[in-house]
Amino acid sequence: MNIRSHSVVLGLGLVGLLSYTACTAEKAAMKDRDISAVPVTNPELAQNQAVQPVPKMVDGVFATNDHLQPVYFELNQSKLSGNAVERVKSNAEWLNGQPPFLIRIVGYADSRGSIKKNERLAERRAIAVRDAYVALGLPKERFSIAGRGAEEPACSPTTEDCLSQSRRSDTLIEEKSLASR
Repeated sequence: MNIRSHSVVLGLGLVGLLSYTACTAEKAAMKDRDISAVPVTNPELAQNQAVQPVPKMVDGVFATNDHLQPVYFELNQSKLSGNAVERVKSNAEWLNGQPPFLIRIVGYADSRGSIKKNERLAERRAIAVRDAYVALGLPKERFSIAGRGAEEPACSPTTEDCLSQSRRSDTLIEEKSLASR
């Protein structure tokens, strides 16, 4: 390689490093920001505006939203029940009225069973919810799935009610819509 090639390679490497650093800093800033901490200087303005909750960051740049309800499953099942289908329909209606967010479906299981079994079951639950959204007209390309097994229980202590709340799939949306990119 000649000196010019080394300069090009070095320059490209430096650009990549700077891009990575900027993206990492932006993600960290997004996690740390809290718009609710900004003081309101005009009391009349504060009374006329609804307070918007800060989205809870859950999975990287994906966040929960109050409009998207968890979909619950029966013990050892990944098939959607009638109530689960209604939740998916309600979530899909809201998603259809929003900008084209990327969507992550995260499946969970309760703590009964082996780690491997719970991870597979959680992934099947996420796939079932994704497939239901797609059947309702949302583009499959917008979805990613993840199975978390019993990693993040919905509550504690470990009671039957708490275990049933842990058998779920959560629908998360990217904080920034595709249209704003």
